[in-house]
Amino acid sequence: MTLSEHADACLAALDDAGQTIARRVILRLVSFGDGRAATRRPQPLPALRTGGDPERLAEILHHLTEARLLRIEGNEATGDALIDLAHDDLIASWPTLQAWIGTHGKTEQLRRQLEADAARWKQRAGQGIGDAELLDKGQLTELAAWLTADARRDLGVSDLVESFIAASQAATRRRWWPGRAYTGSFLAILLMLLILATPIILLFVVVLTAFVIHRFGWFA
Repeated sequence: MTLSEHADACLAALDDAGQTIARRVILRLVSFGDGRAATRRPQPLPALRTGGDPERLAEILHHLTEARLLRIEGNEATGDALIDLAHDDLIASWPTLQAWIGTHGKTEQLRRQLEADAARWKQRAGQGIGDAELLDKGQLTELAAWLTADARRDLGVSDLVESFIAASQAATRRRWWPGRAYTGSFLAILLMLLILATPIILLFVVVLTAFVIHRFGWFA
C-alpha cells in the first residue's frame, strides 16, 4: 500500500465530523508556498484547538498519530506539545491533501491572518486602543466573500476571531449611524430649526394668501 493509499484509508476510518477535524488539523500543519513548494508547519497543540470538543480533537490526533501521519513531541496533557506531519511526502505525494490545499488553502491563509489580527486587537484593547486594529468596511465585505458559514465551520474559526469580526461590524455601523445619544441631539436640533422656521413659513403663507386675494379678487 502506498503512502497516499494509507492516508486515504486512515481518513475513511473516521466519520464525517472526524474527517472534517482531520482535514482542519492537517491543513494547519502545512506552510503554503506562495509560489514555492508547500512545506511542513509544526504547531503547538493550542493552535489546533477551535473551541470545540477537546476530547474529540485528542481522539483524532491519536488516530492520525497511530497511523503515522502525524507525530507529537512533548506533553499533550499539559498542552506543551508540538504537532507535525510525519512525512514530507504527504504534501508532495498525497493527492487528497493537494486537493485540500487547492480548495481550502486561500481561506486557511485568511483564517491565519485573522487569528493574528484578532490577537493583536485583543492585546491593544487591553490598552484601550483596540479600535485602531478593527477591520474596515471594505475588509469586512471582502471577508464575507471568503469566510462563509461553511468555511467558518470547516476551518474552525476561533471564538476570538468571531468576536473580532463582530466588533469590527459594530464599529462600522457606528460610523454610518452615530448612535442613540447623537440621534437625540440631531432630533433636538431638527426640532429647533422647525420652531425657528415656523414664523417664516407663516409669513410666507400670509403674503401668498394676500397676493392671491389681490390677484384674483377673492371676496370682492
